[in-house]
Amino acid sequence: MITDTQVETANISGHMLRTVDIILALLLIIGAAPVLVFKSLYRKYHHGSAIERVYIHDAKDGKIGLYQFTGEGRCCQWPYLINLLKGDLALLGSDKRYYLEPEQGAGRVSYQQQKNQRISKPGLLSFEQMHHRLGINFEDKAAHLHDAQSNLLSYLMAASRIVLTSIFSAHKANSSAQSIPLFNLQLCNLTMKEMLAEIIIQCQHYQALKLTRHPDTTPSAPGHSIGMLQYAFVNAACLNISVKDPGYRRCLQSSCHKVFADGSGIRIACLWKGYAPKDNLNGTDMFPRLCEQLSKNNLSVFLLGGAPGIAAKTAEKMSHRYPNLAIAGTHHGYLDSLANEQSVIEQINASGASVLLVAMGAPRQEVWLEKHQAHLDVAVGIGVGGLFDFYSEKIIRAPLWVRQIGMEWVCRLAEEPKRMWQRYILGNPLFLYRVLQEIRQQKQHGDPIISAAQTTKDPLLTDSVYANKLEDSGTNKNIQHPNLTNQHSLNAQAKQRCKRNRALARFNIHLKRGLDLLCAALLLVLLLPLLLCVSLLIRLESKGPVLFSQQRAGKHNIPFTMWKFRSMYPDAELRRRALQSANEMQGGVLFKMKQDPRITLVGKVIRKLSIDELPQLWNVICGDMSLVGPRPALESEVKQYSFHDRRRLAVKPGITCIWQISGRSDIPFDRQVELDVDYIYQQSFFTDVCLLIKTIPAVIFARGAY
Repeated sequence: MITDTQVETANISGHMLRTVDIILALLLIIGAAPVLVFKSLYRKYHHGSAIERVYIHDAKDGKIGLYQFTGEGRCCQWPYLINLLKGDLALLGSDKRYYLEPEQGAGRVSYQQQKNQRISKPGLLSFEQMHHRLGINFEDKAAHLHDAQSNLLSYLMAASRIVLTSIFSAHKANSSAQSIPLFNLQLCNLTMKEMLAEIIIQCQHYQALKLTRHPDTTPSAPGHSIGMLQYAFVNAACLNISVKDPGYRRCLQSSCHKVFADGSGIRIACLWKGYAPKDNLNGTDMFPRLCEQLSKNNLSVFLLGGAPGIAAKTAEKMSHRYPNLAIAGTHHGYLDSLANEQSVIEQINASGASVLLVAMGAPRQEVWLEKHQAHLDVAVGIGVGGLFDFYSEKIIRAPLWVRQIGMEWVCRLAEEPKRMWQRYILGNPLFLYRVLQEIRQQKQHGDPIISAAQTTKDPLLTDSVYANKLEDSGTNKNIQHPNLTNQHSLNAQAKQRCKRNRALARFNIHLKRGLDLLCAALLLVLLLPLLLCVSLLIRLESKGPVLFSQQRAGKHNIPFTMWKFRSMYPDAELRRRALQSANEMQGGVLFKMKQDPRITLVGKVIRKLSIDELPQLWNVICGDMSLVGPRPALESEVKQYSFHDRRRLAVKPGITCIWQISGRSDIPFDRQVELDVDYIYQQSFFTDVCLLIKTIPAVIFARGAY
């Protein structure tokens, strides 16, 4: 029963969220006014009318008319901001249901329901959108929406997560494919609901066959027709293992009935190949839903794996959560002898379990199931990794908001850094590199299914396939084609090295851009209160704009507009000529003074702490700058550059670089150039991460900042 206090609190929260919606709608309309006016005139000229209306259901099954530009194309839905301002839509709400005809019964909400529960408006942003992009449609979206709308901070953070995932998600991908080819495997593309339904049907079918089987027949007896179906979940680490482990690879290819895509790394790889996995299928999310379905259908499960006591504790907690769930038995995963293994198999068969979950870690669990497949009297066997550790609460799983932005692996790394650092820090980039190699090879051969390993000796291929491709290509560095001279062979090897280096360089560029977008967007969201406070202080101290824009030289000397917080008085440029003789920077190209009279009081503080540079995060998002790179120079400074100095213009400028963490303005200009050139030649993803980390103490201690 909802109390009056709860109702009053909900009303106050609702008014706050509505105020945020209005402010945001006004800011976006004002900011987008030139585009909106241009679009209106363009559509009016081409279509006769600028605005049309489409209708959706509101929270009470009424009808809302949404404004949008006539026709199709980019920005057509920008007039939705008018609906946001009017209150028809919320910034964050339920998914839009287009109004074709009134929904009879299903969509209607009674007066008592309206009174006892909070009705959510349709939103510009919704959890349905984000969960669909991330493949977690099985999560309870209504409950998460209610939590997000409970207070202002949750509301803004949830909206930010949805925007971030939309920026980094691919929109053009085939989501209807039944299987996805990756690393010479066929990943089954099902939703969580479809996968669970298939498991339950298999269990029921197995039970029906068992009733017709002779009671003395054992699972391994000749002519025994009932067989366990083996399922597997694979993530990026599993596929990295499969490259080096032929036994594990063979198991996934031939023994497993179906293999499912697990994790954000696999999802990224599939999207790069043009496929969209319907759901992120993994044992951890599957387990409670599987237990629920088993309890409803009077089926049982056996838990095998984990440290002693972990499986039993998991069973206890799931039995408490689902009272009707039948746990057929549990056993730890330390099977150190054949006798012990045989004893456990007999225990499993005697339990009458329909589903066997094996938590021994990949590849051991899959190989174990394959080895004993003929002797196990269960319908389904599934390898589930470290699942029991989560549900026994030995390890705390990342919260949903972390999973919603695809960063659960960061929490796993923080939880077990010694065990996980190689898998994530080294393994994830290696996996993505292999995916890019596979895509490149597919483009060369024009085959969308055959993997990239066909033109190199990759363990993913059988020896016969490799030998056939080798005869066609003749480019393997370890085997000389009889028709090639030594010089030709060396040339072929050199070409292969050049191709690998170019592919690695392209991969590094994409990785660097991804790091820029992710970090810049997160920092802008997290630092928004600080940015607003600094803007207010600047405006209170002196008249003039809060932001200072200036033309700077970008990559290859292409000019762009760089943004900073204004730290000087508005007439600073005019006063510079009079102060030119007091320049303290050696070399004469840059102008720096420790006691510059043009700097405001607020400017001294924000310069000391490098806060004045924060608006350049927008330049990073726009692609004019990078987080790490040589500082962008004034066009007047570039004119004074020597041919030697112009080398620093070969890459995109950045917010920080080597000389920023080595003394900043205390370093003379010629030394700055040398440090920038050093960075250009040694730049990589890991170099950028190290420089970003070293920038933090450099900013805190403010050495050389003025």
